[in-house]
Amino acid sequence: MKFPLGSTVQIARYVAGQQRKGERYPLVLMLEPTLACNIACIGCGKIREYESNKARLSVEECVDAGVQCPAPVVSICGGEPLVYKGVEEVVEGFLELNKNIELCTNALRLEQFLEVFEPNKRLTFVVHLDGMREIHDYICDYPGLWDIAVDAIAKARARGFRVTTNTTIFKETDPSEVVEMMGYLTNEVGIDGMLVAPGYQYSQIDPALTMTRAEHEEKFRIIRSEARKNGYRWLASPIYQDFLTGDRKLACAPWGSITRNPYGWKGPCYLLTDGIFPTYEALLDGIEWEEYGPGNDARCEHCAIHSGFEPSAAFEATGSVRETVRSAAWTLTG
Repeated sequence: MKFPLGSTVQIARYVAGQQRKGERYPLVLMLEPTLACNIACIGCGKIREYESNKARLSVEECVDAGVQCPAPVVSICGGEPLVYKGVEEVVEGFLELNKNIELCTNALRLEQFLEVFEPNKRLTFVVHLDGMREIHDYICDYPGLWDIAVDAIAKARARGFRVTTNTTIFKETDPSEVVEMMGYLTNEVGIDGMLVAPGYQYSQIDPALTMTRAEHEEKFRIIRSEARKNGYRWLASPIYQDFLTGDRKLACAPWGSITRNPYGWKGPCYLLTDGIFPTYEALLDGIEWEEYGPGNDARCEHCAIHSGFEPSAAFEATGSVRETVRSAAWTLTG
């Protein structure tokens, strides 16, 4: 399952309570404590978006973001969070706030941090892994990184930590390699789950690397078929899977994943920056949310990123008994 049972119940109660209010609400706080990174992936728009990677949040500002934003899940991303001094204090602060933490990392420093953190059901390491050895090292522009990452994953799992992976599919990605990776991680490593999402064409990324909607739908039909056939632990809800493969339409819900970085509260989403706001409430009030998403903004036309569409899939599931049951069954068995 995507989260342990206790966290799943907590998130479900939060969603039910927010739905009764009838207002927009976030599921995930995307926290970037630092924009600095110890590698330079060729498909990363963050390196291109910010001229300086020296800006950072204080530990107090990080934890305060969790106080301001009610989202039950915090994705600590960046940048590379494990180069941020004080990351263990940030994690401790979020645990005290009863948040469910997804700590994203390229795994270069993960092994040494296994001595810093204690296993906790509400803490998951999310390791960037863009395929098997050759394609991953190419995308990350770092020979040998795949071996470092896989070794760190195995050691973290042996120590009792929850570990998932985050994979971005690019134009050059062969879906058979992604399927091979999913099989390896499921059967050989015993991963807790795998997030696989498409890279898409937007201004910060070389269009030679990314895909149109038709291109990623073709690849995800192959991935979904093999994941279902082999029981691979793909962390994509049924509705989001349908969307990725072109079987249904979804509107983007950029407010479902709220971003806080060293410059402020960023809107409308993790990838697009049309405004920076001083507080979470100012962000909610300052963005014209209905102006974004496919069909509304040309920059969004080919986007299918999980930070915008997994929340909309979750919101849509609450509006149908059939979809609620379907999503619940996936949550408990996926």
